[in-house]
Amino acid sequence: MKIPLIRLVHLVAATALTAGALPAHAAPRPARPIACSPIAGTWFHDRKGIPVSVNAREEILVNMSALRRPNARGRMLGPSQIEVTFPDDGTFTGTLDGQGQLRWSNGTAWQATQFAGTWQQDSAWGPMVRHVGNELTVSMGAYGRPDAVGTVTSPSQASVTFSDDATFTATLVAPNCIQWSNGTTWTK
Repeated sequence: MKIPLIRLVHLVAATALTAGALPAHAAPRPARPIACSPIAGTWFHDRKGIPVSVNAREEILVNMSALRRPNARGRMLGPSQIEVTFPDDGTFTGTLDGQGQLRWSNGTAWQATQFAGTWQQDSAWGPMVRHVGNELTVSMGAYGRPDAVGTVTSPSQASVTFSDDATFTATLVAPNCIQWSNGTTWTK
């Protein structure tokens, strides 16, 4: 069975993301693909959010209204590349670096920066992240666990301490996908 490209996160090194378990210290489950779009979500450029959506045919829609520009359309070229036509500017290739950045062929870059929101792990909603300044609070109440606290260390990375477990690095590999250093993946 072929899994559509948009259903998997593909890192530049072609590393497949696998599911870990919550809590982090529980026995790991067998590896399986995580439904995590490499492009969908809100990217940021010059502190302005740029929502990007992808349909079932892997067609990309870029909402440029925050920058007072017309919407752009494009497509996936491969696991880590897209091509988008901006009607007021031209057609550009974007490369996803797997570390929360989308680099465009015209030299600009968009960044995944928003840890805030309700996330899911293994298709179950639960972790809620509050992101204020550089501080994160992760509500783990849905799992009967204490809140975790952390600090954003770069635009798409954070260090988070779970008092009942350990400290882990969280990387926004895309706007709607957090990859944890223990192998766990959360999606929106």
